[in-house]
Amino acid sequence: MAPLPPPPRCASKLITPSDDTEAIVKERLRIYNDKSQPVEEFYHARGKLLEFDLPGGILESWPRLLEALNLDDYEDRRSAAA
Repeated sequence: MAPLPPPPRCASKLITPSDDTEAIVKERLRIYNDKSQPVEEFYHARGKLLEFDLPGGILESWPRLLEALNLDDYEDRRSAAA
């Protein structure tokens, strides 16, 4: 899924850092993966990591995420609390 464009009123205010090059972004992603992999392995080893695919957008994925987390009635409970 392609990223969503920013709202029109925000687009002119976006700033792209001068160091936002492909090489820098790849290095940031490499560092992120190096740092997050041990955390993922820690929780996976303890059976605390939940993995599932969310191929659709927010409207399609949100209900599936709530179901996977056993929070199917989250929206009902939230509106009842209001």
